[in-house]
Amino acid sequence: MPKTIDEKCGAASSSDGGAVEAGVIELLAVAPAFALALTYLSAAQTTGILFENAVANAQRQNIIAQSALNQGILHTYSVGSMAAANSISHMDPKELEQIDESMLDTLRRYFAR
Repeated sequence: MPKTIDEKCGAASSSDGGAVEAGVIELLAVAPAFALALTYLSAAQTTGILFENAVANAQRQNIIAQSALNQGILHTYSVGSMAAANSISHMDPKELEQIDESMLDTLRRYFAR
């Protein structure tokens, strides 16, 4: 598609009177077609940008959903360990030593087999 209407019709020379009128008439004849073509071109470009933005937004939503899911899973797994840590933190230090020793004894018995 030519860049301007003058390139399509050719530059009119002032030395030839009949050619000037024919060139101007041709220039005026093609102007509505060029205007409509540019309208369709801009509408097509706008539609393309619209779909590009829709795809980009869908990708962003998928990333946000995956990260929210990951955070939920991590929170679910950490609730048990937080509850155990909270219950142990309220215990007497002597009881903690007994728990540690009993765990060591259990591990020693298991690996002594």
